Amino acid sequence: MSRKKTQKIAELKTFANVLQSADPAVIDWQIIFGNDKSLTLELGCGSGVYTRELAKLFPEKNFISIDTKGARLWQGATIALAENFANVRFLRSRIENIESYFPKRSIAQIWLTFPDPFPKKRQAKHRLTAPPFLEIYKKILAPDGVLHLKTDDLNLLNYSVETLADAGFRVVEIINNLYAMPKINPILAIQTVYEKKHLAQNKQIHYLKALR
Repeated sequence: MSRKKTQKIAELKTFANVLQSADPAVIDWQIIFGNDKSLTLELGCGSGVYTRELAKLFPEKNFISIDTKGARLWQGATIALAENFANVRFLRSRIENIESYFPKRSIAQIWLTFPDPFPKKRQAKHRLTAPPFLEIYKKILAPDGVLHLKTDDLNLLNYSVETLADAGFRVVEIINNLYAMPKINPILAIQTVYEKKHLAQNKQIHYLKALR
């Protein structure tokens, strides 16, 4: 790890909008945010571009960006602090551990924005819509909680449709080639760094919405 990355990760401990712990435990998010507004998670958030843009659109909601990569979280948290995002927090954690941080049925929405598709069959267990992950989401999502997936990988989209149905989710919307739509919902028009790269390569973007 470079010295610069090491410094950034060390600085995370001083950021008021970042939480990280070696021992996962349920967090009182009402105390953290100072209110009881609904919670939305972005998993594998990188620098949290999607989270910050959603937070602008919905100031009446709270958003939590989750990733393990400290340097990326540092970037997103720095921007959020500079722009005074009162409704955004960052959590450094493996996604396998997130149910330890949230009470059951406490999450309104989960966003999976361009997760690694892990295309090889032997890698399927690592996909963020693999059955073990969906079981975690089911525990923390509120009744009728929403799971969103944006991806450039059609195979991942089709795989996710199957695993979500098997896990008891209701897939209520599928959009193939999002940008071919005549009008795009503002929450889907947000573009991450990866999405911009995919679009520059003329890749199609796909979207899926499922209900708990």
